[in-house]
Amino acid sequence: MSACRSCGAEILWAHTRDGKRIPLDATPSPAGNVYLNETDRRFVRAVVLSGALLEAARSARERLRTSHFATCPQANAWRRRG
Repeated sequence: MSACRSCGAEILWAHTRDGKRIPLDATPSPAGNVYLNETDRRFVRAVVLSGALLEAARSARERLRTSHFATCPQANAWRRRG
């Protein structure tokens, strides 16, 4: 766990399928759409769900997270351009 350098919220870092790091809110959310696959001991893999997969995960009461970019008041200052 770490803290967001803008708003101070607790976040955790994961890696996308493409190997990019993504900040996630530390607390799971019923409105979340990011599933954490923690079977790889090297790093936590973030899988962004949509459609039927998202509905199935929510029905199964998976502990889904939200990208911190969606909740941080200063998210635009950290987004990469280009």
